[in-house]
Amino acid sequence: MAGLITDLINVIEGQTALFKQVIALSSGKREFIIKNDIEGLRGIVAKENEIVPKALKGDKERERIMADIATVLNKKKDELTLSLLAELTEGQPENPTYKIAVEEFILALDEMKEANDANKILIESALEYLEFNMNIVHSSMDAGPVGYSDTLDEGHEPGSFLDTRS
Repeated sequence: MAGLITDLINVIEGQTALFKQVIALSSGKREFIIKNDIEGLRGIVAKENEIVPKALKGDKERERIMADIATVLNKKKDELTLSLLAELTEGQPENPTYKIAVEEFILALDEMKEANDANKILIESALEYLEFNMNIVHSSMDAGPVGYSDTLDEGHEPGSFLDTRS
């Protein structure tokens, strides 16, 4: 079982490294969202899309190893969690390394979730702002001429929201 735990540690450490890459990209994504830089966002998303297949592969590998460990421990694979495995391997030489790997994995997951939540809020705010501006422009065009009188002055076009002429 020591070999399985070592394999699991390696997979968890690999996934943690991938999550840290995504976290770093999320910081860059935040800046592009704030600057409204679509091309920059596209670049970040492309880099994230390169990481996703690796993370999915790591998930499958971690699940496979956990299923093998569950079999060795005569547990149901659905019952065995990373935390329970830490308890079950208490006293084993791999346990301290395993616990550190799991703690870093969980911290990286939490940090990635926080970064994604923050970016989600920024994107939602940007979309609300855009919708607000579109509604202003649309309503000004529907309202007819912009100004103080009911009549059109010669040379002014109706519904011109941004007309700076007097």
